[in-house]
Amino acid sequence: MQEKLKWNAIGLTRKTQLLQQYILDEKNAIPNDHTNKHAKMQRYLDELDHLLERMEKIEKILIPKLEKIFRLKFTTPELIMLALSDTSIRNIFEDLNTHFVNDSNRPLKEEALFDLASSGDAAKVLALIGDAALDLAIIQLLWDSSLSTTGKLTEKRKEVASNSNLAKYCDQWGLHGCRLNRFRIIEPEVTKLETINHDKGTLVEAILGVIYLEFELEVLLRIVPLIQ
Repeated sequence: MQEKLKWNAIGLTRKTQLLQQYILDEKNAIPNDHTNKHAKMQRYLDELDHLLERMEKIEKILIPKLEKIFRLKFTTPELIMLALSDTSIRNIFEDLNTHFVNDSNRPLKEEALFDLASSGDAAKVLALIGDAALDLAIIQLLWDSSLSTTGKLTEKRKEVASNSNLAKYCDQWGLHGCRLNRFRIIEPEVTKLETINHDKGTLVEAILGVIYLEFELEVLLRIVPLIQ
């Protein structure tokens, strides 16, 4: 029997809090006239504060909302945070790793910071899993043994799994405003609707990927009709 897919928690919130406190203590120990060092520490704090604010929003607002919509209880809530992690946060933790390179009292080892930096990559994998699981669920739900209806199944699958459709549910669930990204990320002045819908669709797929990992196909089959 195929072993169930699983992903271990990495302590995303706890480790980010640890980094924030360490950087704050480091900043407070810097003499007031060392303005450049103060500014550097403040930039780190701005990034970490922003991440922690988003994490709190996900934990206290988004996750309870999704659990109510889906009628389930996430066993590893951190996976929702990973699903909403943007690749832009890699730079935050890589910069901190460089900052700590000669610090014998560093709060986290290089391996732990590498895990944090890889959060955005984890989101891509969760979206890949969600995309594949969504396809399988749609096929199971719409399957008809008649060969004459196979064209309709393909069209219906295309409709349900389209980015424009998934983007609607991204907005309804409030995913986009909970992304874990950089504090001062520069958004293009003009972004094509197609690009926006793709990004939003990917967030929904990542959430479906979490559901598949935690509850497998049976629960996903119950949830997919909610996005038709």
